[in-house]
Amino acid sequence: MYVKLDKLEIMGTHLEEVKVGDILSFEALVRNPLDWDHFFERIEMLKYHRNTPFTVVTREGDRIQGLGETISAEKWRNGIHFGFKIKVRVKKQKSLSDKRMHERSANHQAVIAELSPLPF
Repeated sequence: MYVKLDKLEIMGTHLEEVKVGDILSFEALVRNPLDWDHFFERIEMLKYHRNTPFTVVTREGDRIQGLGETISAEKWRNGIHFGFKIKVRVKKQKSLSDKRMHERSANHQAVIAELSPLPF
């Protein structure tokens, strides 16, 4: 899993939950305080209620890109662990997995046409 929201990039090792729909929400748990400083700076730089580009790669390998506006960012600290949850209202999105599947099927049909036997 992977999420990129503007300049904030979160790898699967930190991601706890990712939900994509009309609202994109993702939750991350950070165990290293040095990583937390990096994430904290990036979260503070997010611009609310403006179009922000995002990219999501799900566990299944689907890749989704789009635009949305950040509506909330919650940060918390629980002992030695840090975490945050960000919600984005999706305005426009496209799945690149769908595009790849269409290209594969078109290429597959072309190959079948080339391999069909000639009539005698």
